[in-house]
Amino acid sequence: MERAHYHLTERSKRILQLAAKYNQDVIEPHHLFIAACREAAGVCGELHLYLHKQLGNQFLNFMKEQDEKDMGRASQSNLSLVLEKADEKRQYYRQTLINEGHIIQSILETDSSLNDWLTEEMKEAIIDIACVPRDMVVHLGKYQSKSHIGYKNSIRRAVHADLPELKQFIKSEFGDRWIKRINHLPASGQLSVFLAEYNGEIIGFACFDVEKKGMFGPMGTSSRFRLHSVGKELLHRSLMDMADRGYAYAVIEQAGPIEFYEKACGAKLIPWF
Repeated sequence: MERAHYHLTERSKRILQLAAKYNQDVIEPHHLFIAACREAAGVCGELHLYLHKQLGNQFLNFMKEQDEKDMGRASQSNLSLVLEKADEKRQYYRQTLINEGHIIQSILETDSSLNDWLTEEMKEAIIDIACVPRDMVVHLGKYQSKSHIGYKNSIRRAVHADLPELKQFIKSEFGDRWIKRINHLPASGQLSVFLAEYNGEIIGFACFDVEKKGMFGPMGTSSRFRLHSVGKELLHRSLMDMADRGYAYAVIEQAGPIEFYEKACGAKLIPWF
């Protein structure tokens, strides 16, 4: 499949662009890996720091050695395989865009040449840094004064009568993984849950303070309404409510689409090391 057929995050696009600078004719998986390190933002920045700590400049010089081995090759099958695997991971996690974590994990599974300089322990660390959900933190100061924001979507606070429909929505869109969290909601009083609706139907939800104070999540949007600002507006409405309750910071628990939270609210990764 051509690269244009894949839907990528902006960071993933930059990684591909950086990789093309190393070898415009043939982009190999190790080009993507080095490009991810040099992208140096978000989890890629932590990946760069980790590998530099473990290997020094050796991990950057490795690319030159691999390019000499690749001379004369005229196929992009390895790149295609990486992108195919990355897209499979995107679909498995029911996400909209291929992110850097999908790409990096697919490289580790595809490029056997990395075994020459990455130990199994280092590979596991790379997965933990770049390829799994991470906790993030956001300062709520800018949300304290935002009492009026225009929304494109219908956003409201959930009431207890909404919970059966909300659970059914979660099961149909995401499986059972968040149902236990919803079951932790209090049986009475105001809920820390916001809903997005379209024609009276739930199309997204966001929670906070479900099991621990100051923790945002889970949040999910219907696959039919992604890229329509639903998640961003649910996030902002929830963070405003947290700010109104006196929280100075919110921890976004197990954030999957890290780049989304970086852009939507300025969230920062809680350092891995």
